[in-house]
Amino acid sequence: MDDETHVRAQNIPHSKAFTLIEIIIALTIVAVLAAGAIPMLKGFNDERQAREPVAKLVQMAREVRMRAMTEKRPYQVAFHSKGFTASRYFNPYLQLAQLQEFMETGANPPPEDTIEKTDIDNGGGLTKTTELPLAPPAPKYDEHWTEKYEMPADMKYAIQHWFDAEPLFLEGDVVKLWVFQPSGICQPLKVHIERDSATFDVEFAALTADIVKESVDLR
Repeated sequence: MDDETHVRAQNIPHSKAFTLIEIIIALTIVAVLAAGAIPMLKGFNDERQAREPVAKLVQMAREVRMRAMTEKRPYQVAFHSKGFTASRYFNPYLQLAQLQEFMETGANPPPEDTIEKTDIDNGGGLTKTTELPLAPPAPKYDEHWTEKYEMPADMKYAIQHWFDAEPLFLEGDVVKLWVFQPSGICQPLKVHIERDSATFDVEFAALTADIVKESVDLR
């Protein structure tokens, strides 16, 4: 072998394989990172599950507020042991049985032709009875519109209005109302949600029903 060939052989890079110790170290680092990530992912999942009813309540509050302002009549969110239900405001002393009856009626409304209408309801009727111009018919709204959310079995929750001394857990046939006025104003409200792995507290503003304060405690 001449000198030039020898120099070329020295300049050729040699591949270097991982040693057993390097592989073990790399696997150990991956295991440590994974062990730290699993509790973090579990915490995110617990927080997401705890936040789910709050997210639904925010969506529902925006809907009833919009309906109250559009239709110029109050709407409500009724809290009860099974969850919460949105509808028009129809009874300040609402009982759970009455709410269920209202929802059943909405699910099975009477035929349109059986509903009695007055001249005011249908804009003066189909024929003119006076020389005065007929008033335009009033807008037709869904009298039995409802939207509900059922709480998961492993959760319990409490609400607190500004006049309540402490939060009230919804149990049995207890029903508490969150009323939205035609102006869009509602009562300030605090909601406390508990499950085995997390608790969630949220406070809603009076004017817009937006969240102004929230906290989560992962156990």
